[in-house]
Amino acid sequence: MQSFLNKIGKTAGAAANKAGSKANELLEIGKLKGKISTEKQNIKATKAAIGDYCYDLFQQDCIDNEKIREYCEKIRVYEDNIADLQQQISDVRAEAADEDQ
Repeated sequence: MQSFLNKIGKTAGAAANKAGSKANELLEIGKLKGKISTEKQNIKATKAAIGDYCYDLFQQDCIDNEKIREYCEKIRVYEDNIADLQQQISDVRAEAADEDQ
């Protein structure tokens, strides 16, 4: 009977060690994935900064690269669309104000 209890104790201890090891592994993997996510965010922010810099150069007519010019032209169209939409908002507000009077 004592031998049986010793085997159960050893088996339970081994299982606990294995579970603890697995938990540590998962914890370490989670930390590393968090660091990967942070690095990806850094890449995204840096790409945005590059884009802002290129667009500033475009506005100063200092961009010779045709592909960058195409992207910047798209941005200019989007900015024009935003300005038009903002004007429409102002028009709607003005009409509503006129109706309220």
